[in-house]
Amino acid sequence: MPAHVFLSYSPATQPFVESLALRLQGDARLSFWFEPWHAVPGRPAQEQMEDALLQAQSCAVFVGGQGEIQGWQNEQMRAAIQARVEDEAGYRIIPVLVPGAARPRKQALPPFLRRYEPVEFASPGDDAAWKRLLAGILGIPPVQVDGYVAEQAKQAHAPLPPTGTFACGHALVMGIAGYPRVRQLPEIVLDDARGLRALLTDPAHCGYPQAQVVQLLDGEANRAGIRQALHDLAARAGPEDTAVVFFSGHGAHSWAGGGTQYLLPYDCDPLDLPGTAISGDEMTGLLREIQADRLLVLFDSCHSGGVGEPKGVEEIQTGLGEGYYQALAQGTGRIVMASSRPDEVSWTLAGMANSLFTYYLLEALRGECRTLGDGYVRVFDLFRHVAEHVPTRADQHPLFKATAMEEDFPVALVAPQPSQAKP
Repeated sequence: MPAHVFLSYSPATQPFVESLALRLQGDARLSFWFEPWHAVPGRPAQEQMEDALLQAQSCAVFVGGQGEIQGWQNEQMRAAIQARVEDEAGYRIIPVLVPGAARPRKQALPPFLRRYEPVEFASPGDDAAWKRLLAGILGIPPVQVDGYVAEQAKQAHAPLPPTGTFACGHALVMGIAGYPRVRQLPEIVLDDARGLRALLTDPAHCGYPQAQVVQLLDGEANRAGIRQALHDLAARAGPEDTAVVFFSGHGAHSWAGGGTQYLLPYDCDPLDLPGTAISGDEMTGLLREIQADRLLVLFDSCHSGGVGEPKGVEEIQTGLGEGYYQALAQGTGRIVMASSRPDEVSWTLAGMANSLFTYYLLEALRGECRTLGDGYVRVFDLFRHVAEHVPTRADQHPLFKATAMEEDFPVALVAPQPSQAKP
């Protein structure tokens, strides 16, 4: 199905665009193409953007400063947009002025934008501008937007399971802190894994059957143990199921191996990562064995010790890159969320029972996030919650990766909150 809208942005406007992307799917149930979430590694970026642009039903062009089009919003992209407009008269182009951007004079806009009335956001929470943006994407008058959104939310409601449990849910939860050969992580990493398993199997909240949630801590999460647990998950999770894989521990680059990225099991040897760790290619293969139509992979790695210095791996470059996460997200219904960007660390803060990312992940799974009110918490409910709250506590921004997301699928049951609005 073609995306409702292609999001065209520059580096300066990317943070604002990402915040809107969360609302497009989570609040309005609209599909979109956003390069950081959807681009496939190994393919020319420009070609992917042009393909996505030509398939979308509309294009929102985000403009900052005095109307400059920066980065990959170049002449070739503008020509592609113009060609698409000429081919189909109903195709919609929506210039969007981000908060703080002075409204540029008509002559300052690129030629292909001058004929279109822009949507101007006075602030990130400008509801009037949000409604006008949705109207432009959908090709309907703004007065009809509220009704459309309410109807989409109603159609997305799913019946609760008659058993009262999330019987289709399967999970593998891994936490490694006491590495014997690389720098150890705080005990809170193990608490993250324990807390997630306890919540997933809580019948009053997520409702996963106890036997379908496997936990590996420290020595249990050795290379052989992780491999076997992923094989077992693939064996028991069928196409109609939902599978969750959570890893809290070290990830690393090995420059000696040409920049190969690895997940570090408990028994890894930094002097022999190919023989003792799990490479990105191997992890991708293990995840591809899982036939569940809905797979969510969560990484809370590259931790800091909460004292201002990241607890990295001394012998190798700590952390995982966006390409690693994007490779794992290949395929329909496969979503990867990571706790931080590659140039950031995942924080643990004094007074919190869990790492910062996992704290808000658990909060969302307990129902302390916006949902559709039908008794489920969905993928975008989770990510919107962590993406909105984590950066308010530290210089840390969770990542989202997907390539062929056809639905905002339920991850677990959730008890509706009394204050939560229901569409």
